[in-house]
Amino acid sequence: MRAVTATELPSGEGWAAELKWDGMRIEAGVTAVDGDPSLTLWSGNGRDVTGSFPELIGLAQALSADAILDGEVVVFDGERPSFARLQQRIHIDTPHQNLLQDHPVVYIVFDLLVLDGNPLVGLPYRTRRKLLNELLPDGPNWRTPPYVEDDNRGLLELAKARHLEGIVLKRLDSAYESGVRSQAWRKIKVRRRQEFVVGGWLEGQRSLAGQLGSLVVGVWDEDRLVVAGRVGSGLTDVERRRLQTLLTPRHDPPFVEVPALDKRPVWVEPEVVVEIEYAEWPVDGQLRHPTYCGLRTDRDPTDVMREDGG
Repeated sequence: MRAVTATELPSGEGWAAELKWDGMRIEAGVTAVDGDPSLTLWSGNGRDVTGSFPELIGLAQALSADAILDGEVVVFDGERPSFARLQQRIHIDTPHQNLLQDHPVVYIVFDLLVLDGNPLVGLPYRTRRKLLNELLPDGPNWRTPPYVEDDNRGLLELAKARHLEGIVLKRLDSAYESGVRSQAWRKIKVRRRQEFVVGGWLEGQRSLAGQLGSLVVGVWDEDRLVVAGRVGSGLTDVERRRLQTLLTPRHDPPFVEVPALDKRPVWVEPEVVVEIEYAEWPVDGQLRHPTYCGLRTDRDPTDVMREDGG
C-alpha cells in the first residue's frame, strides 16, 4: 500500500500520523513456529533482499508467531535517517563485516499484514497497529515507531525542526490495500523529493568529456513517459561509472515528446530509477535546482509517476 502526496493536513478527525522514513520499503516474512525461525525480506519491487541485511535475522527469533510485516529499512546518521548512508548498503547482496559495522540498518516496522496465517489487511489500521505493538518489542536493529492521533500538526512541525523527510497520515479505520496508492494514506513532505526514470544521459564537459555528465529523467503519465528535466548535481565519479554500466542505449527517445537539450543525448531504455531532490517543479515546466540522491533498485520503473502537484 502506498500513500498519495498531499500539501495540507486533512481536515476532520480519524487520522493518525507517523514520521516518514527516508529509507527502502521492505516486507518481512517471518516463520517462528514449528521449526527453526527464518526470515525472508522483499523489496518494493518484489526482489528477495534477505542476504543484503543479515543484521535483521534476529527478528525471526524475536517473534513468537508467524507473520508478514511492512516497514522501511534505514541507516541512521546520528538521530536522522541518511539515504546517502543507506546507498552504501542497498546495492550489496552480501555485505562484509566492516560495512555492517559502519552502516548498520534499522528496520522501522509500521504494519502487520498476516499473523499465524490469518490475513489482517481487512482490519482497521488502528487494530493492526495495536496487534503489532503487542507482538514486536524493539530490538537492536528493528523498532516499531510511535504514532499520534491528536497532534498531527505538531508532528509535522517536529519533522521540519529535525530536517526529516516529512510525515504520513493514515485513516484509523482504513484497511490495507495491497498494491494501491490510496487516499487513506497521505504523505506530506518537508523536502521535495521523489523517484524518476532515466531516459537518457548527456556527455560531460572538460574532465568528463566522453563520460556521463547529467541524466535526462521523467515520470510515467499513464502509458507515456514525460520528461521532467535533467540532473547532474550530486553525481559522484563512482556513481557516474555505475550508471553507465546499468543504462542500456536505444536509438529513439523513450519520452512522448523529445526535450529541448543543448546537445544530443544518449537515449536509454527506461529501466533505471533514481531519487532526486529539487526546489520546485512547475506543472508545465522542468525541475529546478535538482540534486541526484541515489539509485533506487527497489523501485519498479513502471510505477514511477508524478507525486508533487507543482
